[in-house]
Amino acid sequence: MSTVNIRTWDQKNPKATPIYWIRPIQAWYPLPSLAFALTGLDASPSTDIHLSASYQWIEKGSNPTYNAILDSRNTIIHSATCSWLEIPANHPVLRTGTYNMNERLTLAGGPKYIPIEFSQPFIRKAKVVVFLNGMHFDKNHNWRVGVEAIDATDKGFTLKLWTWRSTIVLELGVTWVAYPEGTPGITSGDISTISFTSWEDPQPRNAWYKSFVGEAVFGSSPRIFFGLNSCDFMAGTAFRLATEVVEGPETNQYGFLWRANTWSDSKMYSTGMGYLAFDPNF
Repeated sequence: MSTVNIRTWDQKNPKATPIYWIRPIQAWYPLPSLAFALTGLDASPSTDIHLSASYQWIEKGSNPTYNAILDSRNTIIHSATCSWLEIPANHPVLRTGTYNMNERLTLAGGPKYIPIEFSQPFIRKAKVVVFLNGMHFDKNHNWRVGVEAIDATDKGFTLKLWTWRSTIVLELGVTWVAYPEGTPGITSGDISTISFTSWEDPQPRNAWYKSFVGEAVFGSSPRIFFGLNSCDFMAGTAFRLATEVVEGPETNQYGFLWRANTWSDSKMYSTGMGYLAFDPNF
């Protein structure tokens, strides 16, 4: 979803109230789990950089409905985007959850390692992909952060959060999605601009083809859920980032084309994304 579906980029949202989308869904019971991930932002550098994507149930009865929410708190935003995935309750393969960090993350303090335990063990070792659903940076230092799932087992995994150099991260929100490793019809992973361009020679426009060969076999184009899992931007100019999985012939059962772009005077040293691709009938 994108704020530009509600207002144009030049109708900036000073000290924004949350922006809501009302989303009716099919009458699932129990209610589904919802996974949210940030995918883009155009924010003024005059205040701390804050954005979070979340949801709130407003009707849980015969017509289940929820608000999908983008909240920028005191940050002045021109636009913001996120993606989300509805996972039926008691799904035989997919599980999701979130973690919120409400303390400072700095180089001096070192990475944070958070143990995450699944509500029930998987039948075998889990594959876990993680996404940022919220971030809050001090405006006076470059905006850098990374999140990663490590040491996965059938019972859980460790969530690693880190930053570098002078960055001060004030808050982070992370979404994780897990499934048994080797499950047919599903694959996941990480992609980054660092794979094809150095942070020392940053490019404003970046595109890369991600192949599924050797990862999964799909009979048709899979559904793809994606979102940010790292970023490195220069402070002092607007935080401008747009990512997408390109719709069209470049995205099919063999792989997908993704883009990570910035514009104007913004400087993006790197951007990383997580992806989850699965059969539409999964």
